[in-house]
Amino acid sequence: MVENQKRRNFIVTAGKLIAGSVAVGSMSALSAAEHMHHEMGAGDGLQLDAAAKNTCATCQYWGGMRRVSKDKKSVVAQSMGWCNNPDSLNHMKMTAADHQMKKEGIWKKWAAL
Repeated sequence: MVENQKRRNFIVTAGKLIAGSVAVGSMSALSAAEHMHHEMGAGDGLQLDAAAKNTCATCQYWGGMRRVSKDKKSVVAQSMGWCNNPDSLNHMKMTAADHQMKKEGIWKKWAAL
């Protein structure tokens, strides 16, 4: 009987500990996301010159969230993106929108520009 009580207490205590850890982790993630949201300015994203060469956000192969301004003079990137260029040193890796390509001659202008 004593063994069952100890086992039950252990299970209850462990369950509370796990639930508490999940709650703290969730609050930390939410806080970090809110900070990042305010820091970047609610949906503004990173604005880059559409004429910039060797920059990931203006490359045909970059797979991040981005849009072209109405006058087609700038690109606004909302995220990191996958490099899908098989000739790039960053192929199949995440890169920032403003990342400069190290290897010459592999950048291809984004068709939307």
